[in-house]
Order: sequence, then structure tokens, then C-alpha cells
Amino acid sequence: MKKTACRVIGAVLFLAVGICILARVSEILRTKTAKDRVHSLYALDRESIDVLVLGSSHGYSSIQPNVFWHDYGIPCFCMCSAEQSVPSSYYLLLEALRYQKPKVVLLESNYMYLEEMYSKQERLHDALDGIRMGRVKLEALNDFLFSNEAMSFRDRLTYYLPFVLYHSRWDELMPYDFHATELYQKGGIQNYGIMPIEDPGVPDVTVMIPEVPLAYFEKIRRTCEENGIQLVVYAAPFGIWDGDVERYRNWMGVNNSLETYLEEEGIPFLYYHKIPEAGIDFSVHFRDETHMNTYGAARLSTHLAAYLSEQFGLQDHRQEPAYRSWDEGYEKYRKAELEGAEEALLKTQK
Repeated sequence: MKKTACRVIGAVLFLAVGICILARVSEILRTKTAKDRVHSLYALDRESIDVLVLGSSHGYSSIQPNVFWHDYGIPCFCMCSAEQSVPSSYYLLLEALRYQKPKVVLLESNYMYLEEMYSKQERLHDALDGIRMGRVKLEALNDFLFSNEAMSFRDRLTYYLPFVLYHSRWDELMPYDFHATELYQKGGIQNYGIMPIEDPGVPDVTVMIPEVPLAYFEKIRRTCEENGIQLVVYAAPFGIWDGDVERYRNWMGVNNSLETYLEEEGIPFLYYHKIPEAGIDFSVHFRDETHMNTYGAARLSTHLAAYLSEQFGLQDHRQEPAYRSWDEGYEKYRKAELEGAEEALLKTQK
């Protein structure tokens, strides 16, 4: 009897150790960049942020957490990823609430147009690979993966065991693969390239909000209400991608419908295409046809942080010893800003 018990215990311990090793190897091998912006949530002190940003690349391109901190002492974190769908935002919110108690959730609206649960597998990996395996991730995977009956068993397995997808990266590993991303970014990015584009304005058109994003938006809304969090939606400005005017009209048509919907529901909506006082200049504040550069993000962030501070009385934490690391992070941001601006200038002179 004792031998049997010992064998069982040994087998369980062996399996547990194997799972831990596999999880660590998977963490090292997985590609970083967007996924690591999400993963850096775990490097934050618990219950240390007041503003949580969710959304697509328009989110991390238009919000600069270091400006929130420097100008208003607001600790802000971007949990955004490329083409992040509203269902993805919902599950990322649930995961964030395991560690943080934000006063405000900022939801970037531009992927409210997406009718599907997610745009493509690569982008679902961007949103989910960076979060830890646990109840929330398992719930999200069950929702996403089994809503697509055509997905193969191997493709599904890559979300549970990222090692299956990334095992061939052994010869690509860099020092940063073994360490967390630079925390000073707080989920944001720095890009000082400038692409002058035309302001395409707001077309006089409305497009119905698709059912899937609207349903998950309501889940986000209920979750915020249950946790005493103020939900604020904002639309980051963008231009016409690759001359596709119809695509632009469709996206903006959904934003126009969303504006009416949120007004009726009493949810704040900052529609930055319609806020000239924010000072967004399409000739200098974009890095490509649809994404803001860090100059634009700083300008928008100053306006948005002022709005949140005034409307919701967010506390200024700049003199608090517990937030000293945020001052140190801002200094790293400023150093990277000077280097990035110089590098961008050299590129334009070539």
C-alpha cells in the first residue's frame, strides 16, 4: 500500500515538475513584442494602476502612459494588442482584475467594427499568449477556440501549449527572451517616425454595430459596473489605409453609431476625430496612414489624462514613495525619446 502511494505521489510530482519546466520553456520560446506588452501586467505592483487601457494597435499607438504619469500623476497601463477584438478585450479585463483595481477602464473603439470573435489566429495569439494559464485563460480559450469548428486540433493545442508553436525558435533567441519587457513602457510603445497624411474627416454615414462586439462590450460594461469601475470609450484618430476609402467609411460609420449608442446609455465617448482642441495634427502626429506616432500619443494623452482627472477626480500619486519607480520609468522614457527622435531624424535625412 505504501509503495503504491509513493509511486502515485512520485508520478504526480514528476508530472508537476514537467509541466513547470514546459511552461518555462514555452515562456522563453514564445515571440515577444505585442505579447510581452500584455505580459508586463504581471511585473506591476498589485493594485497600483488607476487607468487600464484595452484595445487594438490604435490603443497602444495613441496612449502614452508616461505622459499620464508625468502630467497628472496617473498610473496608467496599456493592455492592448494588434487587432484586439472586443471579446479579447473582455477576457484581458478579467485577467487584469485578478491583479489590479483600476478606477477607469479606457476602451479604444476602432475594432468595434469586427464581426468575428477575432481577426486571425496570429492576432489571437498576440492577445492571449502573454497571459498566464489559469481560470480566465481557460475560459477564454474555450470561448474562442470552440466557436471555430474548422480549427484543427494542432492549432488549438498551440494556445494551451505554446511550445508546439514556438519550439523552432531555439536559434533565434535573444537576451530579452529570458527577461520581462522594459516595464517603463507600461504597455505603450515609442515610435518617432513621421508620415504626413490628410485628415479624411468624419463621413456622414452610420453602420450598424455588429452583434459580437456589442455583446462583449456589454459584458465589459457589466464587469466594470460590478467592480465600481468607470468605463470610458475613446476613438483614436486614423487615416485612410492604402487608399481604401470604403474601409474607412465602414470603420467610421460604426464609430458614428457607437457615438449615438453610448450617448443614450450615458457612457462617456471621446471621439478624437471630432475634438480639435486636442491639437492632433495629421501632418506630424502619425507614423503611418492609420497609427499615431509618439508625438501624437503624447498630445492625445495630455488631453485625455486632463479629462479623466477633472471628470473622475483621479488621485495624483507623484509624491508618494510607493510610486517612485514611475518617476524612474519616466526618465527612461525621456532618454528613449531623445534617442528615438534623433534616429527618426537621421532616417529622414538619408
